[in-house]
Amino acid sequence: MSSDRKYDLVVYGATGFTGAYTAEYIAKLHDKNLKWALAGRSIPKLEKVRDTLAAIDEQLKNLDLLVVDSFNPDSLDEAFKQAKVIISTVGPFEKYGTPVVESCIRQGTHYVDITGEFTWAKTIIDKYHDAAVENGTIIVPFCGFDCVPSDMGAYMVVNYIRKKFGLDTSDVKLSVKRLRGGASGGTIQTSLNILRHEKAGEAQDPYYLSPFVGIDKFRIPWMRWDADFKKWQAYYIMSMVNELVVRRSYGISTTRGSTYGKTFKYRSVKSNTLFKVMSRLGLSDMLTSHAVFRESMSFPFLGAFAMTFIAVGILPWLGMLFKLSPIYRLVSSLLPQGGTGPSREAIIKGSYELELIGTAETEPYENPIRVRGIVRGRMDPGYGDTCRMVAESALSIVYGYDKLPGKAGGILTPASAFGDVLLTRLRDEGGMDFLIEQIE
Repeated sequence: MSSDRKYDLVVYGATGFTGAYTAEYIAKLHDKNLKWALAGRSIPKLEKVRDTLAAIDEQLKNLDLLVVDSFNPDSLDEAFKQAKVIISTVGPFEKYGTPVVESCIRQGTHYVDITGEFTWAKTIIDKYHDAAVENGTIIVPFCGFDCVPSDMGAYMVVNYIRKKFGLDTSDVKLSVKRLRGGASGGTIQTSLNILRHEKAGEAQDPYYLSPFVGIDKFRIPWMRWDADFKKWQAYYIMSMVNELVVRRSYGISTTRGSTYGKTFKYRSVKSNTLFKVMSRLGLSDMLTSHAVFRESMSFPFLGAFAMTFIAVGILPWLGMLFKLSPIYRLVSSLLPQGGTGPSREAIIKGSYELELIGTAETEPYENPIRVRGIVRGRMDPGYGDTCRMVAESALSIVYGYDKLPGKAGGILTPASAFGDVLLTRLRDEGGMDFLIEQIE
């Protein structure tokens, strides 16, 4: 990574709701060694954000401001060639994100963002992963609440089992135990776009984003009782993207030769038709690297029943209805628009807790080895801690580049790009809990 760049990082979209909070988070670090700037389309709006930052840290009153427009490649190149890392909070990424990624790859500038748009991520993976690897540019979508807690939580479980027991992982499941937070207008509008996206149905493939295909199958999100979580489990709306990202981390790890889980023994999959057919063809080795990851949310019985009804009986129909432009425009106009979001007080009062259960790969005659992980935050997950996560992701590149597992570049995930560097920063600098212990 070039050491002669003017800025360590640039916050692009700093005048937006999430961008401004991200800039505030960085300002509150009071990092005198960090060279950074704000970027956006409007100097007056950028100046207003800078004034807010100067009230936090007086030295930021002269923070540089860069005029950048996603639809002006020259403005992108001129700004991004001066930076080591770009934090992008400008969505919907389907509309604004691709030119930003293209510019970062042209300039060899690393990139992190807060998208949850898996269809857009699929597009940039297919188009730009090889180019990013070729010039060593680290491009990491999904660095906010979708999907850092899930991705880094699963990574934590897998690493703990490997280091403590010398074993691979066969199964990880996650339940959202507590979730208190609001949604911005931008997030709501982006969610509508995802529901109506022409390629959204393709994401029913569990390995839609993964470079390696295991043997997980699409499943209908029925409610169930879980003895480990001691609650009814039902559909979790963000599982549609979180599971895809965790499986991409698993796939990238596998292609690097350090898989999350090496094998489901033949006995475990003997009823699987695909495994039988491929075994007879002498291709069973293609299925020997496998780890399961599944997400849900904890509810009382009636809540789980209601969420299951929504997931199975309503959401599929909404996706079809929103493909009709008049209906989509009407619903979109009635909902909050971009630039709005929860109050500062609501963000501070937000919190969340996720619980993970991991099972090691052991022989049938051995005692099972299982672990429990906790991921916990003390602010609104979508804004207070999304800003924390994306900022610490960028700072992982700035201060921990040589230790990154993903420094070779590519379109990566938080776990495959940052690994222990981000986990440590979120624990020590970011104030989040990542806890893990063996289940006795």
